[in-house]
Amino acid sequence: MNRSPVVITGQGAVCALGLGLDAIWAELAAGRDGMKPIERFSTATFTTHLGGMVPVPGTLEVDDAKGTRETCIRYSVLAAKEAVARAKVTFANPRRVALVLGTSMGSHLGGLHEGSAEVAAALGIEGPVVTVSTACSSSTNALGIGRDLLDDGLADVVLAGGADVLCPEIFAGFHALGLLSPKKCSPFSEGIGTTLGEGAGFLVLEREADALARGAPFVACFSGYALSGDGYHATSPEPSGAGVARALRATLDDAGLRAEDIDYVNAHGTGTAANDPAEWLAISSVLGSRAEQVPVSSTKSYLAHAQGAAGVLELVCSLLALEHGQVLPTLHFTKPRRRGPSDPVAQTTPRAAKVEHLLSNNSAFGGANAVVAVSKRVTPRRAPVQRPVYVSGFGALLPEAGSKRLGPFKLEALVPTADTRGMDPSARALTGAVALALGDAKLTLSGAARERTGLFVGTTNASPVSWEEFRSTIRERGLVKVSAPAFTRLVLNSATGTAARLLGLRGPTTTLTTGVGSGLVAAALAATYLSSRTDADRLVVGAVDEVDLERDTGRSDAAAALVLTSLPTEGSVRLAGWALAGPRALEEAIASACGAASVTPAREHLDALASGSLASCGAAFQSLRLGAGRTLLVDVSIAASCAVVLERSDA
Repeated sequence: MNRSPVVITGQGAVCALGLGLDAIWAELAAGRDGMKPIERFSTATFTTHLGGMVPVPGTLEVDDAKGTRETCIRYSVLAAKEAVARAKVTFANPRRVALVLGTSMGSHLGGLHEGSAEVAAALGIEGPVVTVSTACSSSTNALGIGRDLLDDGLADVVLAGGADVLCPEIFAGFHALGLLSPKKCSPFSEGIGTTLGEGAGFLVLEREADALARGAPFVACFSGYALSGDGYHATSPEPSGAGVARALRATLDDAGLRAEDIDYVNAHGTGTAANDPAEWLAISSVLGSRAEQVPVSSTKSYLAHAQGAAGVLELVCSLLALEHGQVLPTLHFTKPRRRGPSDPVAQTTPRAAKVEHLLSNNSAFGGANAVVAVSKRVTPRRAPVQRPVYVSGFGALLPEAGSKRLGPFKLEALVPTADTRGMDPSARALTGAVALALGDAKLTLSGAARERTGLFVGTTNASPVSWEEFRSTIRERGLVKVSAPAFTRLVLNSATGTAARLLGLRGPTTTLTTGVGSGLVAAALAATYLSSRTDADRLVVGAVDEVDLERDTGRSDAAAALVLTSLPTEGSVRLAGWALAGPRALEEAIASACGAASVTPAREHLDALASGSLASCGAAFQSLRLGAGRTLLVDVSIAASCAVVLERSDA
């Protein structure tokens, strides 16, 4: 079965260059960047004062989480509405429209998923709403998940992209890490360091057949994407670029392209000492001799580093250049550093170029890499692999009855190489649950098996312990001396990165939230990835929650993990069907999941109806191990409904 190509029918953005595509292209074409002295908050005590700020009035104070959240939502709605208007699409059936929003920390108050749900409501979207939070690769990751929703028939229109806001705490955190440059960001050039920015961007994704049916022109074809993990360090990339290279190769394979087909690479290109050379090594190893001929530039030299929105904004800029038959330069380029692109397009204005296929890459804290391939014309897609998915192992760490906190446990007993210093409770619990699941599946990973084993995690919030540690350093020492280690743990994928590093999981990775039921949603999306691709043999699905007892009075700490594999093993259980739908469409999710499993969604055909948490999923798996049968697991949040069917292979 061939899948319909996915096309981009509309795009919208707000960023440091302006509000809307027309304003942005005017600046791009003129070679003007959007980096200016920050006026929104004071930078007097810092060594740099530049930022790529969206040109709108307003100020943000320290710990103004509400203001940050509202600003992030406002940027998102502005960009998304422009994308919808340019696509000329109407939401005839809002339940068949999905939103996938990537963000780093843009709306952390009340949970990232709640901010995304507000964006969806403002747009009239009633389908599933998924929030991806993998730091600086969030929005690129979101684009790929959006395409997967279309492929699985779970939506007919997907609005995918991301948003982030530059606030005092984030500026202080990057400053404490020593990553900011006193001058404007100049990737691959002398003058090491990055400039932080903000903004929002969204693409409208549709199946080509649907776009043609409504007579819609399209901007470009979404040819392919892939994810990978470095499993190396909390903030620094693997020096050889091996993780980025895996994502690049897998993207080419997914798109059915060869290295010689690529005409341009939009690099992550942060300007930092660690990122730029590692990324160039990755590009060189994948493109080979072609890397010497292909222009490789970084639009962060225009936009600054827009955090979780970086990927989609950079792709939007590249697509605008593609429409005009040009590629964008790397601005502010003076003298090349060692291990940099042969052609960084070191000039002050765009260059005329014939581009049929381009790659856009982003990498992030926690070693989360995401790459997309975009083509000027529709390219035929390869038939999906259509592999079955099995659950082969389960592990969980749960509180004792009557307690909201996990009991004490020694992570070193599960992971002898683990150094727990600096690990927050979320990271310890997730790592422990994943280790238990791998042990239950009788898996000992080494060599290439590590590169083909990934980690998908669902969660609701970053560690309250790390947030309090970070805020306490602000209270005690001021913004200029915040705790850099605590800052790196505030991103939602921090625990994911720690678990991947300690357990050697270097395959595809993502971290997402839909609120309650995030673990089950992660399982469904992992199953989609594993069933249709060849760049992973197994994916571990994790879920972790560390509660703030002052706010989350009805919840408790927990961590659970399942091992999904493409081959049956002794005692494995088949994940026979899965589906997502909008928060008010649970019955549709159930019908879709049961239809995929070829069972009637009636109570008598199912052995249990579980709550849908990953722990319940694991309990159902354990029960099915003991005998034939099927189990339906469901969960609903304000963002999405999810249904999964497990069945014993001899059911």
